[in-house]
Amino acid sequence: MSTFIDHRIVARKVQFDFSQTPRHWVPNDVLTTHVLNSMHVLLPAVEHWFCRLANKTLPYVEDKNLKADIRGFIAQEAAHANAHKGAEIYFQTHGIDPTPFKDFLNWFFKDGFMGDTPFGIYGPFKRYPKQWLAFRMGIIAGLEHYFCFFGTWALDAEGLEGADPAMLDIVRWHGAEEVEHRTVGYDAYRALAGDGVKGYLGRQLSMGFAFAAMVGFWLGSTVYLCHLDGTKEAKKIAKKNPLALVWLFQKTAKKKKSLPDLGMILTALKGWSKLSYHPEHDGDVEKALAYLAQSPAAQLAAEAYAKALSSKLKS
Repeated sequence: MSTFIDHRIVARKVQFDFSQTPRHWVPNDVLTTHVLNSMHVLLPAVEHWFCRLANKTLPYVEDKNLKADIRGFIAQEAAHANAHKGAEIYFQTHGIDPTPFKDFLNWFFKDGFMGDTPFGIYGPFKRYPKQWLAFRMGIIAGLEHYFCFFGTWALDAEGLEGADPAMLDIVRWHGAEEVEHRTVGYDAYRALAGDGVKGYLGRQLSMGFAFAAMVGFWLGSTVYLCHLDGTKEAKKIAKKNPLALVWLFQKTAKKKKSLPDLGMILTALKGWSKLSYHPEHDGDVEKALAYLAQSPAAQLAAEAYAKALSSKLKS
């Protein structure tokens, strides 16, 4: 395990400025704006959950290199959660308050169905803690599979080229780090469930839940944000039924290329279904690392650090 990442995974210092970001920051594309805004609503709770479960997995991991990768994964996921929280200034500027939805997500992943003792039910979850942890780490591995897919797509998405620079940067910066640590969640799951048929069946079950939850929460948060947006076009999107919304998603993907089309999303399951699957072949790591090296947010953070250091030395 952990022979697929040839460098140390670290949390990078970044600084995003959303103070000038327009309401619909993907020009003439309300749907894509709020599909991607869903990241700021969904991911802080999800990624703090990732961190908690990865920490719980560490005692079961014997490979020291994998342990180091998991610690780096935890650091990056915590940084992602904090970076997306920074988008609150964007929401506040435009009178959008998704706090109730975020509160629900925090409950869902901490005390609700995805908690250590869902809904306060202790019995089976206390009796089989490793199996419950393995199921949830399988969900994380499944989500990370898709995060790598979306990260790979975002780095090349021509339909996003005219988007607000700060928002585009956080999408691509986050996506690039997902490509970088693409194998860690999967290998952490393997440390719990093994490589045999039992482990294979377990990850298929976990992916079934992960895929359904991803689609449900993604569409739900998009509709919710469109409702909060309040503009005429956003209200029209918010009133669509799920099938009509999926159809609009696909039309937008095909026409504007600002979203990944449904064929790509479904095809991404093909590799996962193989018994021999491993995410080492997913994504373009060199392209991801190249983006991380020149990300505007990383450069902004470096400039801020240099100014602070210079000021400190002068005083």
